This record gives sequence, structure tokens and C-alpha cells, in this order.
Amino acid sequence: MKRNHYLVLAGALSTSVLLAGCGSSSSSGSGSTEDTQVSGTATAPAGTVAFYEPRTPFEVALNFLVPPVAAAITGLDPIEGADVELIRVDDDGNQIGEVLARTSTSITGDYRLTLPEGVNLAGNLVVRITGQNSTTLRAQVVEQDVDISPVSEFVLRKFISQGAKLDQLVVTDVVKLEGRVEAFDITLSDANNLEQAFAALDQQVGDFVENQVAVVAGGEGDSTGIAGNYRSAAFEFGLHDNDDGSNGTYATDLWMAQFSFGAGSDGAVTVNHTQEDFAYGSLNGSALNQSGVYYEVGLDSFDESFAATYTGNGILSITGEFEEEIDGDYGWRFPAFTYNLQQVPDTGLFFLLANEAAVRYSTVDTNGDGEKDAVDPQAKQGDEVFRSLEVFSRTPTAFTDSDLTGTFGRVFIETWIESGVLEVETEINTLTFPGDGTENVGASAGHRIGLEAGNPAPTYTAVSGPAENGLTMVISADGDIVSVGGEATDGFVNDDANFLAFAESEGTDDLNAQMNKTLAVKLPAQAPTVAGKTYRLLFNSLTLGNGEEMIMNSSKFNTLLSMASNTTGSIDGTFFEVIKAGLGGDIEVSTEEVADIEVAVSLGGSEPTDLVVSDEEGTTTLEGFFNEDASLGIFNVRWQPTGPGNPNELGLAILVEIDG
Repeated sequence: MKRNHYLVLAGALSTSVLLAGCGSSSSSGSGSTEDTQVSGTATAPAGTVAFYEPRTPFEVALNFLVPPVAAAITGLDPIEGADVELIRVDDDGNQIGEVLARTSTSITGDYRLTLPEGVNLAGNLVVRITGQNSTTLRAQVVEQDVDISPVSEFVLRKFISQGAKLDQLVVTDVVKLEGRVEAFDITLSDANNLEQAFAALDQQVGDFVENQVAVVAGGEGDSTGIAGNYRSAAFEFGLHDNDDGSNGTYATDLWMAQFSFGAGSDGAVTVNHTQEDFAYGSLNGSALNQSGVYYEVGLDSFDESFAATYTGNGILSITGEFEEEIDGDYGWRFPAFTYNLQQVPDTGLFFLLANEAAVRYSTVDTNGDGEKDAVDPQAKQGDEVFRSLEVFSRTPTAFTDSDLTGTFGRVFIETWIESGVLEVETEINTLTFPGDGTENVGASAGHRIGLEAGNPAPTYTAVSGPAENGLTMVISADGDIVSVGGEATDGFVNDDANFLAFAESEGTDDLNAQMNKTLAVKLPAQAPTVAGKTYRLLFNSLTLGNGEEMIMNSSKFNTLLSMASNTTGSIDGTFFEVIKAGLGGDIEVSTEEVADIEVAVSLGGSEPTDLVVSDEEGTTTLEGFFNEDASLGIFNVRWQPTGPGNPNELGLAILVEIDG
């Protein structure tokens, strides 16, 4: 499996064209003058197309499609003789006022109309076609060339679902977004109706569009407040398969990186990537009883700079383009991906959940120089999927031991692999800092699940650890945690001295590999108030099942927890499942959309907080801690089936407060 650490697309990122900030009025676009013409083509799904290269269910489900030659939306036929209406809509998509202008499409689906005097291009100006059974296709009139299709309707629906102020969108941003969607290689020829077409678009580009819409709708932010030097710590699950069924891989990737964020005008940020420590461990084979271990550590230095956009709702967004990478006999194609870092309000803390994937191909020598230099799109070898959770923390400039005081809540995750064995462990406890350069560690409790060769069912063990007092800590002036209890470590303190992170590994190539990540937040003296708050839920876990089954679970960017009170909340959003039936099995991917999933909350202050979701199949428990103002929550994830049975899913979840 290819080691996929953060910003693997750095070459593409550094040259990407990013969405600009938003927030201006509808007059911010190209103003309409007398006799301004708007024209385009109306298309809808067709039953067949002249040429269509079949794609695997995996490629569809992963929300991206990699084109062999050129990308295009296919499977659409012209809509002829349809009435086209020009209207204004509110932020819910409902018509405001009378129809402003009308025309009809030709036999080729083309239309043309004149904007009334005083009507400007804007995100809330829409052309609409209404068909049988009130079926509607709309497109935002943000330029003079406006095609009406399932793509334009899909993008408008995403803006509406995220509460965007349509009349305040910068029209050029909407144009860029629709263009990026159309650059994916998508077919809608199998859609028998528009709702099927929208479902297909959501499967293929839904996560990508949601990330981009969140940025466009977020408005322009003041990036001066986030400038500084940052460290990051990431923990990643990975799965890969081979198309010939010969073998597959499970992997854990860990990295600690150094960055600087430079503020610019209009929400612009320059991100400099300078260094990265990494550890990578993988278990490869046709089955656990025929598996081998690979373990690698290293330090990479960089001198990379690329552009980012900071929005008014605390998103730092980095947009990458389609990327292709060649390495000897294999090449990888990565889809365009948007890295949205969600800021903890008014802090130098950001969190990123990345749902990434790649398709692996054989390579060919195209110029006869004896060196393979391109992928062979007809020789697909396998699929690779990565799910990573990463924190970015601004570093202090003059840290002293007296800055670190109080009690912190700690969550921890660890993986262990050796030939024939895969284990995942989580634990929770508290850390107390007197402010004198020492640490008192509270007793820990947790859970371990595993797969073992020859055992048809996953294993489970409840784990615990003793308390330890008076451990010395060595922390540098920039917040680097050098050692704890006399042992070298790799961690950091943030600039407010109320957050800690560690990422550590050990192992021996061909024998074993252990990876772990720790997060800790300073606790309030009593239970905080969460009623009325909305949180972005960043969820990443691994399920181990019968027959050596492995399932990576993660949330999409716009999965939210809304707290109705201090004891109840609800989750709305979408979750991925990446399923592998055994180490050598094929990867399958599915998505589940959820709405109003009830969450029972038991708030702790200095004690752990539990968030519990129960249904007939089992119970998901998020056990962890909120920080002092409940703007950030860190949790271990555990799922247990109903009735007899032990937990078989463990992971991490982060809650970051956002504007409702």
C-alpha cells in the first residue's frame, strides 16, 4: 500500500485555484445592463449513451471517478420544447415574487432570454424548468452562460441544505464550483428519473461538493487571527485490495508535521509545510495466517508553500486538483480533494478528517527511455482507501512549566500488528499538572479488540492501567514535549496551554508495529453548558468482525450534532463504511445518510462525558471530555451489539463547535 501522509497532493495543492471568500451582495457579480443575454442548454438523464466505459461499484461509491482520457458528465440528453422561467428564490429555494422572464428550449435543448433591466447575476437568481409531476431542474444565474442540468440543481440543493445566503454568494465562486463538479467523469445514463440522478451525484461527488459549498457559504474571514507556527498530529487507518484477489493490506499511518500559516487579505492564507516525522505499519497478505509486517519511520523536510482560504465560519480550506503519481511499476490516481480544517472558535486549534482514496495502476514506458513514466488506464491493479484524523495546533513562543496547570481529560488510541494479529485499543483517564514541570497520571480504563489467525471471531479485552504520580516532563519554549518520566516522546502543547497531543510508534520491520495517538483538553471545574450548541462531528473508527472482516467508519464533513438541551441532542449527516471481507478481500464502500438520530448525553465536568446512540442493532458510545467552554470535545468511540456480545468497534471522535 502506498504510504499516504498529509498533503500527499502538495504538488497539486500549491498550484490549485481556490474558491475566493464570500459575503458580498448580489451586485458583486457582473452587473446586468440593458439587453444582457443569458443562454445555455438544458439536459436530463438519458437511457443510453453512445460511449460509456463501465466503472466498478468501488469507484462509484468512493465519491470520485478517475477518467482514462478526459472527464465529462455523460448520459444526458437535450430537453426540447420546455418552458424556462427566470425567478428569484429565497434561502430555502422557494420562489420570491413573479416570474421575471420566460422562454423555451429548442429541439437541441438550447435557450436564450434577456435579463430585465436592473436584474443582476446572483446566487438567488435562478432559471427553472418544471416537468411532469412538478419535477424541477434549476440553475443559478451566476454567469451569462448557464446550463440547466442535474448538476446545477444538485449544487443549488447543497447550498440550500447548508443554509447559505444565496443572495450573498460571490457569483464567480459558484461558477468555479459547478465547473469543478463537471470535471469529474460521471455518467447518469443509468438514472431512470431525476431523483436517481441526484442520488448518483451524491454518491460520486457529494462529499467533495459539501466541502466546497461549506467554504463558498462560509463568507470571508479575517485570517490575521490564525497566523503563526503550527504542529500537527495525525492518525490514519488504511485498506487496499488487489483486483486479482491475490492479497490485500491493512495499515496504520502516523505523522507529526510542522507548518506556518501566513495571513493575507480577503481571507487568504499562505500555508508553509516544512517538516514531517512519520511512522507507517502495514499487514499484508491473502489472510491473517499468511500475513507479513512492514514497518517504516522517517523524517522528511519540505520547502512547500500553497494557498488556502479562511472563511467567516472558521474553515481553513485547501483545495487540491486531480493528481497522478508514478513510482516504478505502479502509479496512483488521486481525485480532487478539499481539505477543510475546522477551527475551534477563537483559537489556534484546527481539526481535519480526511476521507481519501486512490486507484492503483500498472505503469508503462511511453517514450522508450527504459523508465516507466505513466499509468496504464487499462491495467488497473487495485483500490486504496485512507481515513485520517489530524489536529493542527499553534505553538507557543515562550512556554514555561508554570503555564501548564490543572486537570486534563485524555483519550487514547493504539494499534498493534504482527504476523497473524491485528489489535486496536482505546483508553481514557485524567492528567494533572501542578505547574512545576511534573505530571500526575490517573488510573486508566479502556477496551481492546483484535483479530487473530485461526480465530473466526474477533477478540475483546477490558483493559486498565495504574495511576502514576510525579512524572517529570521536559517541554521546550515552543511547546514541544521532549520527554515524560525520563523517556523520549513526541508531543506538543498549544499556545493557550489547554490542549496536548502525542503521536508515538515503535516496531521492527517484518516483526511488529505499534502506533498510538493521545489527545487531552483542560477540564472545567463543573459540567459545561452545551444546550443550543451545534458541533461538527469528526468520526473515525475501525470495526473488526467475523471471518477477519475489517470496516473503516467515518463521517462526512457536514455531519452535525445539534444539542437541544444539556441531556439530549440529534445527529444529521452521512457516514462512510469501507468494508473488507478479510485481509485479502475486495473493498466495498457504502454511505448511510442519517437524520434526527437521537443522542443521550451525560455531561461531566472533571468526570467523563458520555454521548450514547442506541438502536435495535446496538449502542454507540462516545466517552470523553469537553474543554472549559465546551467548544471542543474529544472522545473514544465504542460500539457494542445488542444482547450477548462484546464491543467490536473502536475509534476517535472530535466535536468542534460551529455557528448553528
